[in-house]
Amino acid sequence: MNSFCIIGLGKFGQSLALSLAADGKQVMVIDTDGDKIAQIADLVTNAVIGDPTNESVLVAAGVRDYDCAVVCFTGNINDNILLTIMLKELGVKRVVVRAVNEGHQKVLERIGADLIIFPERDMGENLAFKLTKESVTEYMEFSGCAIVEIVIPDTWAGQDLIALDLRKKHGLNIVAVSRVDGTLDVAPRPDRLFAKGEKAMIIGSEEAIEKFIK
Repeated sequence: MNSFCIIGLGKFGQSLALSLAADGKQVMVIDTDGDKIAQIADLVTNAVIGDPTNESVLVAAGVRDYDCAVVCFTGNINDNILLTIMLKELGVKRVVVRAVNEGHQKVLERIGADLIIFPERDMGENLAFKLTKESVTEYMEFSGCAIVEIVIPDTWAGQDLIALDLRKKHGLNIVAVSRVDGTLDVAPRPDRLFAKGEKAMIIGSEEAIEKFIK
């Protein structure tokens, strides 16, 4: 996806909009707060001051022309739900919505939200995992799977993927290795030798990752 409409410029919405814009994506932001719009207007493709729960504002802004709309505000759940319904009815290709709790999530699922996110919860869980596992430097979950980046054990130095045989022993795959100098070796060769101080990016089921880290 190359174009995004970010609705609601709280800290999360601002951060998301700026990150997408920095990545070269087409980004439109919508918010009722003129000061927030002014702060970000020069950094995104288009910035609109208006009430996003007003369908005419969405139509005039051209939300239909964007690949994805992200509803970032959660202060008023009713408005959050109403906006999701309107975006779906307007035919926006992909609607991503920030949820407050599981009850809110169930409602969003029923009205057709394509993706429901819990930024604070997900960040908290990932940080907790990293803080309690000294070797873990990055951790991310998705659809029952997880990707974890670890500093390789000293015992791996001088060994290759064939000798480690992680797939057979642990049900895991190494998808990339970060060398000591910071460069990335994507899809490393099976006979590639590990060096002390390198980091390995490993993918597998959440259960397999948890067992492996322990």
